[in-house]
Amino acid sequence: MCHRFEMVSGEEADAVVDWLYAVRRAAALGAGVASVPPLSFGRPADIPLEAIDCYPGAESPVIIAEGDELARADLAWGVEVPWKRGLVFNARIESALGGSGLWHKAMEQARCIVPVHAFYETRNVDAPSGRRPQYRFSARGSEALLLAGLRLGDRFVLVTCEPDAVVGAVHTRMPLSLTAPEALVWLNGAADARALLGRHAPVPLVSAEEPVPAQRPKRSADPDQLSLF
Repeated sequence: MCHRFEMVSGEEADAVVDWLYAVRRAAALGAGVASVPPLSFGRPADIPLEAIDCYPGAESPVIIAEGDELARADLAWGVEVPWKRGLVFNARIESALGGSGLWHKAMEQARCIVPVHAFYETRNVDAPSGRRPQYRFSARGSEALLLAGLRLGDRFVLVTCEPDAVVGAVHTRMPLSLTAPEALVWLNGAADARALLGRHAPVPLVSAEEPVPAQRPKRSADPDQLSLF
């Protein structure tokens, strides 16, 4: 269950929008997606980690669709629900596709893409009883990761799925990471999400063990307690 990622800047999010437009044009012209160079950001070297380290409750750029137009929106990560303490910030794809009342409308009308440099998972597979290390997952070629999300008003949640082999060695869930063509389909609210996921191929990832940050923003609850969705 993802409860931390490295957000992109507003300028980088705008570059993602332009990139997705280029991919869409290439597909329409029959040029092939491979004709559009992937958008690479790499890990920011001159920006402190705390400036891009995103936790539930923080604001992050996301990509939304307004008709045929794509746009950047700055939304807060996580939604409040009356029956649970703290923010709910992940939505299981199984629940969303199953018509869950909380996610049903967003799945139909308000999907979004969350571009990130990387996301983190805390080991819960074969973890010893002591400290559970965190791992950073990024694209194999330093490309931007396009994570599937759902928008609820001025807030969003990440969509999670079963892990691939890389993440599965660390955790039992992972954010749904999409290719650029898949992201365009995801943003099309009329598109069949089941069909998209049936054709989905995991984005190649690399992992590295990371130290847990010394200081974290205060959160209203332990993220491991918010995994029922």
